[in-house]
Amino acid sequence: MFLGIRDIVFAKGRFALIASVVGLITLLLVMLTGLTGGLGSQNTKVLEDINADRWVFDTSGGAEISFSNSSITAEQADAWATGSGVDAVTPVGVIQGNLEAETSMGVAVVGVPADSDLVTQKVGASGGAVLTPRDGELIISSQIAADTSADVGDTVTVSGQELTVAGISNDTFYSHTPVAWTSTATWQSLAHVPADTVGTVLAIKGTGDSADYEQLASATNTSAVSTRDAFAGLSAYSSENKSLVTMQGFLYGISALVTVSFLTVWTIQRTRDIAVLRALGASGSYLLKDALFQAAVVLATGALAGALLGWALGLVASGTVPFQLDASTVLVPAVGIWVLGIAGALIAVRRVAKTDPLLALGGN
Repeated sequence: MFLGIRDIVFAKGRFALIASVVGLITLLLVMLTGLTGGLGSQNTKVLEDINADRWVFDTSGGAEISFSNSSITAEQADAWATGSGVDAVTPVGVIQGNLEAETSMGVAVVGVPADSDLVTQKVGASGGAVLTPRDGELIISSQIAADTSADVGDTVTVSGQELTVAGISNDTFYSHTPVAWTSTATWQSLAHVPADTVGTVLAIKGTGDSADYEQLASATNTSAVSTRDAFAGLSAYSSENKSLVTMQGFLYGISALVTVSFLTVWTIQRTRDIAVLRALGASGSYLLKDALFQAAVVLATGALAGALLGWALGLVASGTVPFQLDASTVLVPAVGIWVLGIAGALIAVRRVAKTDPLLALGGN
């Protein structure tokens, strides 16, 4: 490994440049990965908080699962409640609208059965308060309370209907919109749905297997999916997430290409030096290991610097934009860049082991 370290010290400007490029790409990936996670969470957090074993959508007529188009009837809910392997069924209705207090803002109103303990158990409130939605009342999130200056006991207007604020829950989100909770009856009034429509979807808790759920779904013209699969029912999440993940893929590819290009040029420039070492008895495997060690050091330096800078910027950004800052958004991009870089280095330095000393030195 001596030769690789000497090269880095001798041509430190060149290696600092490639390490800087790797660091910048890592920084971009950390920021983009954190933003992808943050935006995704703002789309789906309420589903993750409720964490049902299955989400049931109405898919009559072969429709795809969709929170926009699904509409669960009382008959469908009753059929699921008596189904094999089902322990609890909670109708969940969703409507997006405008909440008006001292100021106004867009909210997602989620309706659950009156006196349900779902909000208390799954979302919670500061101080351990018990939050149970009742008819004509609204439980707002901390963000809604802060942005609209609404407080417990105040009367607010949602989609033209006056409701009383009964409590303040922890923040959760649906399709980038802060969530407020109410009873099923109040949700029906806000959504202007028929009396036999009890929700948009059903949240199922149970011990049944996939066959049990599929049988119930077939009998009720519904589809039962896991929480992760239910994300596909949010049109904004699907399109947004695919775009951001595609951008991440391009950045990983660019990182590998940059590494291959630099190391290929550097290897060509070192051909005569490598030939001298081969002529002096250095084995091809030794030189290959030395070149890979050199690449690993440069890549690790750049990836580590980019990850640390991304972590610092993520701390700042998380206070103003939806940004997920954890090991998965910082370490995974850095390790991914390093692994892809090493794979690219294998391609770039393979000629090291094949160098013919006589030809490289201009002999016949």
